Order: sequence, then structure tokens, then C-alpha cells
Amino acid sequence: MRSTENEPGLIKNRVLPNMQQNENARQIAVRILTRVEKEGAYANLLLRTELAALVDIRERHLATALVNGVLKQKLTLDYALRQHLTKPMSALPHEVRAVLRLGAFQVLNMEKIPVPVAINESVNTVKIFQKNFAPLVNSVLRKTAATGWDLPWPDRKKETIRYLSIRYSHPEWLVKRWLKSWGLEETEQLLKANNEPAPTCIRVNTLKTSREELSQKLEEKGIKTQPSQRVPEALYLDDFESVEKIEEFKAGHFTVQDESSQLVAHVLGVQPGDRVLDVCSSPGGKTTHCAQLMNNKGEIVALDIYPQKLRLVDELAQRLGITIIKTLEGDGRVLEGVEGEFQRVLVDAPCSGLGVLRRRADLRWQKREDEIKKLPDLQLAILSKAAERVATGGELVYSTCTTEPEENFDVVKAFRKLKPEFSPVDLAQELPFAVTEERDLKQLRKGVWQILPHIHKMDGFFIAKFRKES
Repeated sequence: MRSTENEPGLIKNRVLPNMQQNENARQIAVRILTRVEKEGAYANLLLRTELAALVDIRERHLATALVNGVLKQKLTLDYALRQHLTKPMSALPHEVRAVLRLGAFQVLNMEKIPVPVAINESVNTVKIFQKNFAPLVNSVLRKTAATGWDLPWPDRKKETIRYLSIRYSHPEWLVKRWLKSWGLEETEQLLKANNEPAPTCIRVNTLKTSREELSQKLEEKGIKTQPSQRVPEALYLDDFESVEKIEEFKAGHFTVQDESSQLVAHVLGVQPGDRVLDVCSSPGGKTTHCAQLMNNKGEIVALDIYPQKLRLVDELAQRLGITIIKTLEGDGRVLEGVEGEFQRVLVDAPCSGLGVLRRRADLRWQKREDEIKKLPDLQLAILSKAAERVATGGELVYSTCTTEPEENFDVVKAFRKLKPEFSPVDLAQELPFAVTEERDLKQLRKGVWQILPHIHKMDGFFIAKFRKES
């Protein structure tokens, strides 16, 4: 039985390549998935390097869809496969696990790929890596295709955490946390949203072009564009081979940045001529956005503890034609080398990153709950130190790309107690678009906003703003 519209992870109406020409895409997907599981390698970085070997754009799209899809659906795919295995997945070689997951993902989730083709290609692929397992792959995938999603799922009422974990392929500890924070209905919607493909959003560099002009140029190249209704510099792209290969990208006419991330610079409210401090600046998206909104006039001190990450800020600024950013190596808890006061200070703090799970397919398997418990102390230390550099009447923004209250609301609450001279700023007046939902307005009026993927259709983000009164 094939997946239906309500089943996990369905990919519909996507242009897929001729299956006779895509052995290389599958081989690359196996190598990437194996390295992610064995070495803890980052899938997004591996895709960037491995895809260079694929000339055909259709193969590149297939390899990307397979890697991201399998990583997101790994727990669900393993559950489906276990119904037909006589030994646990952990007893199989890593390459065989990868082939089985890739095959199961295709037969269960990718409507455009005929089941016989998906199985045949999987058998051919496993022969390259572990030839002796070809009969097992053939047998298990045939049974998986025949069973489809008609599986003995855990009881949704009696085993809620286990059910949600397996059904939507998230670790149980994370499901438990979200149930506590959001409740059953909203948690399920969030889990679903994390398994959706992440759209490509770009920020138009208005120092070099306009959104309308860039959109027209990209459309002429066959790249579909859709303007954001919330951020004036944002465009969504579709039907392109690789962002890095687009001439306008090389020329610095845009950079990749999600809408929620772009909102941070708008909330900070920078103006031309301002003196701005960005305490955790790498990789430079928000830093360069501030410079852009400042019309490249003023001064931005961009701090980061890792020198190699500061190079990313410098490289991005150079590509975008920005000259007002001064990068500085330093610890945000100390701010060594940072002199004077600033009208605007940004703390985009180190965080768990749980708001961007739809964009980072492997991240859900790399995080541990004990890591999250250690972060608030670090975040509060950085935020409190940064506050010392805010001029009277100046403003301070705290942001994270996570959904966790301990890293967001709790940090803000603790900061207000430590620094009573800082008052919240009504964010409804700071955003570049009008907010109408009362749920959001209640937060915004208090100077905070938790952006959630399943509600706002953006990456999960948290933004808070304060003004130094005295």
C-alpha cells in the first residue's frame, strides 16, 4: 500500500529523474548516510561536497531528497523495516542499513518512483557496498512495499510518547518535553512540520539591487520566485540547481537566510550611522543584514569566540560589498577588546537549535537533553555582559533559533531580575509587517515572541527586545 496524503513524509508532485540514470545519486546517499551514522558527520556539509560529483541536476535533487528524507524519517522507517527483519538493524552493516532505509523511503514516501524500480535500484546499490546482502534487501523491501503504512503502531492513548516518537521520527525525550510545553495537538503539528521539506528563503542585498529586479533576473533563468509577505527583502526560490552556482549569488546580490532570522535585524531597529555590537556574529547573516539596513554607514563590531567562524563573517561581508563590519575574536561572557558603548546590541545566543529541525535533518539525532539544561546559564551570562555595553536609551535584542522555554522565556525573566534598568519593548511596533493573531500579540506587547514552524511557517525562533532606561 502506498502512502496517502495524511501519512508521514509524503513527497508528491516533485519532478524526479529518469530512474535508469540515478545509480550515482543513490550511492552518494548511502555514503553520506553511513558517515552521518558512524562518524556523526553533518549531512548538510557532506551534501555540499558530494553533490559536486553529480553533473545531472535531477540526480542532485534526488540525492538531496533521499538523504534529508531518510534522516528525518529514520525512526519511522526503521519501525517499518523491523516488521520484516529477523535481526535488529544494529546487527547489520551501516551501508546495508542505509540502503534499506533509502529503499523503504522510496517505496513508502516517494510516489513518483515505481515500487519495482525503487527495489531494483536498492538491490543494485547494496551489491556495490555489501554484495552478500542483496537477497535480504530484495526480500525486506518487497515485504515493506506490500505492507505499506498498515503497521501495528503503538497505542496513541496508552503509549502517547512512543507513538508520536515512532510515527513522526523524533527522539522520545524531545517528544516528552514538547508534550509538557505545548500539549498533544500542538506537539503533533510541530512534529509534522519538522518533517516537511524546508523551503529556500533568500535575503536580497538591497545595497546592490532591489527585490523586484533580482526576482526578474532569476525568473529569466527559469528560477521560480515568490516574495515574502512579511519581510521586504525576502524571496522564496524554487526550481534551481544550486544557490552557489547562481551568478547573482556570486555577485553578492543575495544570501540564504530564513524569514524568521531576517526579522531579527528589523527588530533591532538599526539606523545608518549607528554603532552596533553583534556579540555572537558567526556566520554573519544577521550581522550583514544590519549593515544592509544601515545602508553600509556606521560601525558594526562583530564578535565571535572562534576565529575560523569569523572568517565566514568576513567572507560574507566581502561578497555582499559591506565595509562597516569589524570582526573581533573574543568570548561573549568577557567581551575583551570591545570598547565603548553602542546604540544597538545583538545577542544571537548559542542554543540547542531545535527550531530548525526541518532545515537540519540530522540535528534531532545529535542533540541530548542534558546539553539543553546547560545552555541557559551560558545564554544569561552572555546577555548580561552584553547589556553592559548598551548606551543609555540604547536597545538590546536577544534571539535564539530554538523552541525551548528554558533558553528563551526563562532567560529573559532571569535577565530582567538582574538588569531592572532594561525594560521590554513592544515588538508589534518593531516588525516590518502587521500581526493580527491575538496569541502572537499577547507575547509581542511584552517584548518577546516565540516563532513556531507549524504556526508561522518559518524556522522556529525566539526574539526579545529591551531598552536601557537609565
